[in-house]
Amino acid sequence: MKRKTFKPGEIIIQEGEMDRDLYVLNDGVVEISTREENGAVVLNKIEPPQIIGELSFLTGLPRTATARAKTDTEVYIFKYENLENQIAEMPKSIRPIMNTLISRVRAQDKRIVQLEEEILALKSKMQDL
Repeated sequence: MKRKTFKPGEIIIQEGEMDRDLYVLNDGVVEISTREENGAVVLNKIEPPQIIGELSFLTGLPRTATARAKTDTEVYIFKYENLENQIAEMPKSIRPIMNTLISRVRAQDKRIVQLEEEILALKSKMQDL
């Protein structure tokens, strides 16, 4: 485990990266956003105690969002390589449960972005009236 600090505006995790490390937010505020056609869409602002990067950590898939420090931020980084053996020892019966939960979280993230875009489009139409 490694401790790291970030200044406001610094990127902790970049969307699309293949990194599998897990981050534990110890101090500060982090903004989670994703790229869309109209620019970045903020999905969430999180404060401790939270973890960041759990989907890529568990699945090995690219990062689905960008995590950016909004304030001075401190995280603890758990390197995937250091925890890989413990993950491999997980009972096989648990893996389908985890995969289902991960799929549902990813689907909800996408749906939230869609709803936010619909809200922005409606607000724009309302302003035009």
